[in-house]
Amino acid sequence: MSEQMYSSHEVTEVDTGPYTISYRTLVAAEPEQLWKLASNPHRHHELDGGGTLSTKVTGPEELAQGDTFNIWMRQFGLPYTLTMRVVTAHTKREIAWQHPGKHIWRWTFEPADDGGTWVTETFDYTQVTPLMIRGFNWMGILKNNAKNMQASLTQLQQRFT
Repeated sequence: MSEQMYSSHEVTEVDTGPYTISYRTLVAAEPEQLWKLASNPHRHHELDGGGTLSTKVTGPEELAQGDTFNIWMRQFGLPYTLTMRVVTAHTKREIAWQHPGKHIWRWTFEPADDGGTWVTETFDYTQVTPLMIRGFNWMGILKNNAKNMQASLTQLQQRFT
């Protein structure tokens, strides 16, 4: 598959079930390259399409299930730190970490038949309380997350073009 096909491939929304937001695109990279980026919390700012993550992180260089890491962020003009816990880590296939509010950020990598990798980013809020979901909607967090996920995947796609 040509580089032009990768760069012109759209970021599309995919249905991953209720209480999730997911977007997917084709990236001109091998799953191992993408895994190295997503499984290293010190590089998560490179995946950030919303500009909220800083380069300041504590934790291992490669995440494994059960690991925790701290990340410094800024949103709505306010700095804060969060401790995330890795809930899934399947080398070269999937990495997911859980926010203290119980929502999960997930990255999956599927080799494409013609080369490259299908990358899906998911915001999973199935474990979040109904009150928090209403708050997410009221504050525009779900719409903002969707926009930022699309930007993250577009950025990732351009990085490997």
